[in-house]
Amino acid sequence: MVTIVPAAIFAGVAATVFFTFYAFWSGLNQRATERVSGVADRLDRAGITAKPQEIVLTIAAIVALLWIGLVLILHTGLALSLILLPVIAGAGALGFYSYVDFRMTKRLDAFVTQLEPATRLIAGALRVGLGLRQALAIVVDELPDPARYEFRRVIAHTNLGASIYDAIDGMARRMPSHETVIMARVFRVQAETGGDLARILDQLADTIKDRRQIYRKISALTSEGRMSAWVLMLIPIVLGLFIFATQPAMARSLTNTGIGHAVLIAIFVLEFCAYFWLSSLLRVRV
Repeated sequence: MVTIVPAAIFAGVAATVFFTFYAFWSGLNQRATERVSGVADRLDRAGITAKPQEIVLTIAAIVALLWIGLVLILHTGLALSLILLPVIAGAGALGFYSYVDFRMTKRLDAFVTQLEPATRLIAGALRVGLGLRQALAIVVDELPDPARYEFRRVIAHTNLGASIYDAIDGMARRMPSHETVIMARVFRVQAETGGDLARILDQLADTIKDRRQIYRKISALTSEGRMSAWVLMLIPIVLGLFIFATQPAMARSLTNTGIGHAVLIAIFVLEFCAYFWLSSLLRVRV
Protein backbone atom coordinates (compact mmCIF):
# COMPACT_ATOMS: atom_id res chain seq x y z
CA MET A 1 0.00 0.00 0.00
CA VAL A 2 2.87 2.33 0.82
CA THR A 3 4.48 1.79 -2.58
CA ILE A 4 1.21 2.14 -4.47
CA VAL A 5 0.43 5.66 -3.20
CA PRO A 6 3.58 7.38 -4.64
CA ALA A 7 3.08 5.56 -7.93
CA ALA A 8 -0.54 6.73 -8.07
CA ILE A 9 0.51 10.31 -7.27
CA PHE A 10 3.17 10.21 -9.98
CA ALA A 11 0.71 8.77 -12.49
CA GLY A 12 -1.84 11.47 -11.63
CA VAL A 13 0.70 14.28 -11.98
CA ALA A 14 2.03 12.82 -15.24
CA ALA A 15 -1.50 12.49 -16.64
CA THR A 16 -2.30 16.08 -15.63
CA VAL A 17 0.84 17.40 -17.30
CA PHE A 18 0.16 15.34 -20.43
CA PHE A 19 -3.45 16.45 -20.85
CA THR A 20 -2.54 20.08 -20.10
CA PHE A 21 0.19 19.99 -22.73
CA TYR A 22 -2.19 18.27 -25.16
CA ALA A 23 -4.84 20.94 -24.55
CA PHE A 24 -2.41 23.77 -25.33
CA TRP A 25 -0.52 21.92 -28.09
CA SER A 26 -2.52 23.34 -31.00
CA GLY A 27 -1.98 26.91 -29.85
CA LEU A 28 1.72 26.37 -29.20
CA ASN A 29 2.15 24.64 -32.54
CA GLN A 30 0.38 27.49 -34.36
CA ARG A 31 2.53 30.11 -32.65
CA ALA A 32 5.72 28.18 -33.41
CA THR A 33 4.66 27.81 -37.05
CA GLU A 34 3.91 31.52 -37.33
CA ARG A 35 7.25 32.38 -35.73
CA VAL A 36 9.18 30.11 -38.12
CA SER A 37 7.24 31.49 -41.09
CA GLY A 38 7.98 35.03 -39.93
CA VAL A 39 11.70 34.26 -39.65
CA ALA A 40 11.67 32.69 -43.12
CA ASP A 41 9.98 35.80 -44.57
CA ARG A 42 12.54 38.08 -42.93
CA LEU A 43 15.40 35.97 -44.27
CA ASP A 44 13.85 36.09 -47.74
CA ARG A 45 13.56 39.88 -47.59
CA ALA A 46 17.15 40.14 -46.41
CA GLY A 47 18.40 37.95 -49.27
CA ILE A 48 19.73 35.25 -46.91
CA THR A 49 19.39 31.80 -48.46
CA ALA A 50 20.16 29.72 -45.34
CA LYS A 51 17.31 27.79 -43.73
CA PRO A 52 15.92 28.97 -40.35
CA GLN A 53 16.80 25.61 -38.75
CA GLU A 54 20.43 25.91 -39.81
CA ILE A 55 20.63 29.48 -38.49
CA VAL A 56 19.08 28.51 -35.14
CA LEU A 57 21.55 25.64 -34.70
CA THR A 58 24.48 27.88 -35.64
CA ILE A 59 23.45 30.60 -33.18
CA ALA A 60 22.92 28.00 -30.45
CA ALA A 61 26.42 26.59 -31.03
CA ILE A 62 28.01 30.06 -30.97
CA VAL A 63 26.13 30.98 -27.78
CA ALA A 64 27.24 27.74 -26.11
CA LEU A 65 30.88 28.32 -27.08
CA LEU A 66 30.80 31.92 -25.85
CA TRP A 67 29.17 30.90 -22.58
CA ILE A 68 31.74 28.17 -21.93
CA GLY A 69 34.59 30.53 -22.81
CA LEU A 70 33.34 33.31 -20.52
CA VAL A 71 32.75 30.88 -17.65
CA LEU A 72 36.30 29.54 -17.99
CA ILE A 73 37.88 32.99 -18.35
CA LEU A 74 35.91 34.81 -15.64
CA HIS A 75 35.78 31.81 -13.23
CA THR A 76 32.15 32.52 -12.41
CA GLY A 77 30.19 30.59 -9.84
CA LEU A 78 27.20 28.40 -10.53
CA ALA A 79 24.58 31.09 -9.92
CA LEU A 80 26.29 33.72 -12.07
CA SER A 81 26.96 31.14 -14.80
CA LEU A 82 23.26 30.30 -14.93
CA ILE A 83 22.42 34.02 -15.13
CA LEU A 84 25.05 34.57 -17.82
CA LEU A 85 23.61 31.90 -20.15
CA PRO A 86 20.27 33.62 -20.93
CA VAL A 87 22.07 36.97 -21.16
CA ILE A 88 24.42 35.61 -23.84
CA ALA A 89 21.53 33.83 -25.59
CA GLY A 90 19.51 37.06 -25.65
CA ALA A 91 22.51 39.00 -26.93
CA GLY A 92 23.05 36.42 -29.66
CA ALA A 93 19.40 36.52 -30.75
CA LEU A 94 19.43 40.31 -30.63
CA GLY A 95 22.61 40.45 -32.69
CA PHE A 96 21.15 38.08 -35.28
CA TYR A 97 17.91 40.06 -35.58
CA SER A 98 19.90 43.29 -35.84
CA TYR A 99 22.01 41.79 -38.63
CA VAL A 100 18.89 40.59 -40.47
CA ASP A 101 17.28 44.02 -40.07
CA PHE A 102 20.43 45.64 -41.42
CA ARG A 103 20.43 43.32 -44.45
CA MET A 104 16.69 43.90 -44.97
CA THR A 105 17.08 47.68 -44.82
CA LYS A 106 20.07 47.68 -47.14
CA ARG A 107 18.40 45.41 -49.68
CA LEU A 108 15.11 47.32 -49.55
CA ASP A 109 16.93 50.64 -50.05
CA ALA A 110 18.76 49.21 -53.05
CA PHE A 111 15.49 47.91 -54.49
CA VAL A 112 13.65 51.22 -54.00
CA THR A 113 16.57 53.04 -55.63
CA GLN A 114 16.22 50.73 -58.64
CA LEU A 115 12.47 51.28 -58.89
CA GLU A 116 12.90 54.58 -60.76
CA PRO A 117 14.89 53.13 -63.68
CA ALA A 118 12.71 50.00 -63.60
CA THR A 119 9.56 52.10 -63.89
CA ARG A 120 11.02 54.11 -66.77
CA LEU A 121 12.07 50.89 -68.54
CA ILE A 122 8.54 49.51 -68.21
CA ALA A 123 7.04 52.78 -69.49
CA GLY A 124 9.41 52.85 -72.49
CA ALA A 125 8.65 49.23 -73.36
CA LEU A 126 4.90 49.89 -73.19
CA ARG A 127 5.27 52.89 -75.52
CA VAL A 128 6.86 50.77 -78.25
CA GLY A 129 3.99 48.30 -78.12
CA LEU A 130 5.27 45.54 -75.84
CA GLY A 131 3.07 43.83 -73.29
CA LEU A 132 3.44 44.27 -69.56
CA ARG A 133 5.02 40.85 -69.08
CA GLN A 134 7.55 41.57 -71.84
CA ALA A 135 8.32 44.93 -70.22
CA LEU A 136 9.06 43.18 -66.93
CA ALA A 137 11.37 40.81 -68.78
CA ILE A 138 13.33 43.85 -70.04
CA VAL A 139 13.73 45.00 -66.43
CA VAL A 140 15.13 41.57 -65.54
CA ASP A 141 17.63 41.81 -68.40
CA GLU A 142 18.75 45.38 -67.75
CA LEU A 143 18.91 45.82 -63.97
CA PRO A 144 21.07 44.03 -61.38
CA ASP A 145 19.91 42.43 -58.14
CA PRO A 146 17.78 42.86 -56.11
CA ALA A 147 15.43 44.28 -58.79
CA ARG A 148 16.37 41.49 -61.20
CA TYR A 149 15.61 38.82 -58.62
CA GLU A 150 12.27 40.30 -57.53
CA PHE A 151 10.94 40.97 -61.04
CA ARG A 152 12.08 37.51 -62.09
CA ARG A 153 9.95 36.12 -59.26
CA VAL A 154 7.01 38.13 -60.60
CA ILE A 155 7.45 36.53 -64.03
CA ALA A 156 7.87 33.10 -62.44
CA HIS A 157 4.57 33.50 -60.58
CA THR A 158 2.82 34.38 -63.83
CA ASN A 159 4.29 31.23 -65.39
CA LEU A 160 2.64 29.24 -62.60
CA GLY A 161 -0.77 30.67 -63.47
CA ALA A 162 -1.06 33.76 -61.25
CA SER A 163 -2.14 37.02 -62.79
CA ILE A 164 0.58 39.58 -63.28
CA TYR A 165 -1.21 42.01 -60.97
CA ASP A 166 -1.37 39.47 -58.15
CA ALA A 167 2.34 38.75 -58.69
CA ILE A 168 3.16 42.45 -58.43
CA ASP A 169 1.08 42.65 -55.24
CA GLY A 170 3.17 39.77 -53.88
CA MET A 171 6.33 41.70 -54.70
CA ALA A 172 4.96 44.70 -52.80
CA ARG A 173 4.37 42.46 -49.76
CA ARG A 174 7.88 41.00 -49.94
CA MET A 175 9.53 44.41 -50.38
CA PRO A 176 7.33 46.69 -48.24
CA SER A 177 7.75 50.38 -48.95
CA HIS A 178 5.59 53.29 -50.03
CA GLU A 179 7.05 53.14 -53.53
CA THR A 180 6.32 49.45 -54.14
CA VAL A 181 2.81 49.76 -52.71
CA ILE A 182 2.11 52.73 -54.99
CA MET A 183 3.45 50.81 -57.99
CA ALA A 184 1.24 47.80 -57.23
CA ARG A 185 -1.82 50.03 -56.84
CA VAL A 186 -1.04 51.83 -60.09
CA PHE A 187 -1.03 48.55 -62.02
CA ARG A 188 -4.18 47.32 -60.25
CA VAL A 189 -6.17 50.54 -60.75
CA GLN A 190 -5.06 50.89 -64.39
CA ALA A 191 -6.17 47.32 -65.08
CA GLU A 192 -9.65 48.12 -63.72
CA THR A 193 -10.17 51.63 -65.08
CA GLY A 194 -7.85 51.87 -68.10
CA GLY A 195 -5.71 54.84 -69.13
CA ASP A 196 -2.23 55.62 -70.40
CA LEU A 197 -0.11 53.35 -68.20
CA ALA A 198 3.19 54.59 -69.67
CA ARG A 199 2.44 58.22 -68.75
CA ILE A 200 1.33 57.19 -65.25
CA LEU A 201 4.55 55.22 -64.77
CA ASP A 202 6.64 58.21 -65.85
CA GLN A 203 4.88 60.33 -63.21
CA LEU A 204 5.46 57.57 -60.67
CA ALA A 205 9.17 57.51 -61.55
CA ASP A 206 9.36 61.28 -60.94
CA THR A 207 7.65 60.81 -57.56
CA ILE A 208 10.08 58.05 -56.58
CA LYS A 209 13.01 60.25 -57.61
CA ASP A 210 11.74 63.14 -55.47
CA ARG A 211 11.26 60.86 -52.48
CA ARG A 212 14.79 59.48 -52.81
CA GLN A 213 16.15 63.03 -52.85
CA ILE A 214 14.30 63.74 -49.60
CA TYR A 215 15.74 60.57 -48.05
CA ARG A 216 19.27 61.61 -49.04
CA LYS A 217 18.76 65.06 -47.48
CA ILE A 218 17.54 63.44 -44.25
CA SER A 219 20.56 61.14 -44.23
CA ALA A 220 22.90 64.10 -44.67
CA LEU A 221 21.21 66.11 -41.90
CA THR A 222 21.31 63.21 -39.42
CA SER A 223 24.87 62.09 -40.22
CA GLU A 224 26.35 64.18 -37.38
CA GLY A 225 23.93 62.63 -34.90
CA ARG A 226 24.79 59.11 -36.07
CA MET A 227 28.50 59.81 -35.69
CA SER A 228 27.92 61.16 -32.18
CA ALA A 229 25.96 58.01 -31.33
CA TRP A 230 28.82 55.78 -32.51
CA VAL A 231 31.29 57.80 -30.42
CA LEU A 232 29.10 57.48 -27.33
CA MET A 233 28.72 53.74 -27.90
CA LEU A 234 32.48 53.19 -28.36
CA ILE A 235 33.65 55.23 -25.35
CA PRO A 236 32.91 52.46 -22.75
CA ILE A 237 34.53 49.81 -24.98
CA VAL A 238 37.70 51.86 -25.55
CA LEU A 239 37.85 52.76 -21.85
CA GLY A 240 37.52 49.09 -20.90
CA LEU A 241 40.34 48.08 -23.26
CA PHE A 242 42.50 50.88 -21.84
CA ILE A 243 41.88 49.64 -18.28
CA PHE A 244 42.74 46.05 -19.21
CA ALA A 245 45.96 47.23 -20.90
CA THR A 246 47.21 49.67 -18.26
CA GLN A 247 45.58 48.63 -14.96
CA PRO A 248 45.93 44.85 -14.47
CA ALA A 249 44.77 45.00 -10.83
CA MET A 250 41.55 46.78 -11.75
CA ALA A 251 41.05 44.37 -14.65
CA ARG A 252 41.39 41.40 -12.28
CA SER A 253 38.84 43.02 -9.98
CA LEU A 254 36.40 43.21 -12.88
CA THR A 255 36.94 39.63 -14.05
CA ASN A 256 37.46 37.77 -10.75
CA THR A 257 34.99 39.35 -8.30
CA GLY A 258 31.23 39.26 -8.03
CA ILE A 259 30.96 43.04 -7.99
CA GLY A 260 33.10 43.22 -11.12
CA HIS A 261 30.87 40.69 -12.88
CA ALA A 262 27.80 42.69 -11.91
CA VAL A 263 29.44 45.85 -13.27
CA LEU A 264 30.25 44.15 -16.58
CA ILE A 265 26.69 42.86 -16.94
CA ALA A 266 25.31 46.32 -16.14
CA ILE A 267 27.60 47.84 -18.78
CA PHE A 268 26.39 45.38 -21.44
CA VAL A 269 22.74 46.02 -20.57
CA LEU A 270 23.21 49.79 -20.63
CA GLU A 271 25.05 49.58 -23.95
CA PHE A 272 22.13 47.72 -25.54
CA CYS A 273 19.64 50.20 -24.07
CA ALA A 274 21.70 53.12 -25.36
CA TYR A 275 21.85 51.56 -28.83
CA PHE A 276 18.07 51.24 -29.11
CA TRP A 277 17.45 54.66 -27.59
CA LEU A 278 19.85 56.42 -29.95
CA SER A 279 18.47 54.47 -32.93
CA SER A 280 14.93 55.57 -32.10
CA LEU A 281 16.07 59.20 -31.77
CA LEU A 282 17.77 59.18 -35.17
CA ARG A 283 15.01 57.33 -37.02
CA VAL A 284 13.01 59.64 -39.28
CA ARG A 285 9.98 58.28 -41.10
CA VAL A 286 8.79 59.92 -44.30
